[in-house]
Amino acid sequence: MIPSDGELMLRVRRDDLAAFDELVQRYQGSLIQFFYRHGSDRALAEDCTQEVLLKLYKSRATFLPGGSFRSFVFTIANNLWIDVVRTRRAQPAMLSTDFTAAMGASEGIATGETATPARNAEMLELGEKIGRAIAALPDEQRAVWVLAEECGLRYSEVASILRVPVGTVKSRMHFATLKLREALKSELKS
Repeated sequence: MIPSDGELMLRVRRDDLAAFDELVQRYQGSLIQFFYRHGSDRALAEDCTQEVLLKLYKSRATFLPGGSFRSFVFTIANNLWIDVVRTRRAQPAMLSTDFTAAMGASEGIATGETATPARNAEMLELGEKIGRAIAALPDEQRAVWVLAEECGLRYSEVASILRVPVGTVKSRMHFATLKLREALKSELKS
């Protein structure tokens, strides 16, 4: 039987490094994607991911099971991102959805088609259009979109992480979806 994240964290509390390695394997890719979507800088995304994992490891002695472990991890990530933005006093830059760069070549888009240079260029161009559309979203909508759609969190988890009501998450997601749909219609026409 596969141990839950909470069970692994309890093992980490007892200094089981293999359990922590398993948590790293489960969350590293999602965390990198989360930070990459916010800052469009692969090195920054990797640094922030390492910082979250370090904070997670340091919190092992005070970790209390219950609630969603995934929400716990992404709350740490979201708080770290807020600190990064405040420290740099910068807004997120243009985002790219160069999936092979953001997630590593082995985790690119699975299309079921044979990869050809033309198809790769087409997918890269589509990724850039999607990235521009996501970058154009207001910060609050982009945060909801990234957490829900790209990190796979439930609305209740997103609400907990962002410290807003679930209704606000739903509203922001609705308006983000409308804006993305309109932006992509415009982008695909050009």
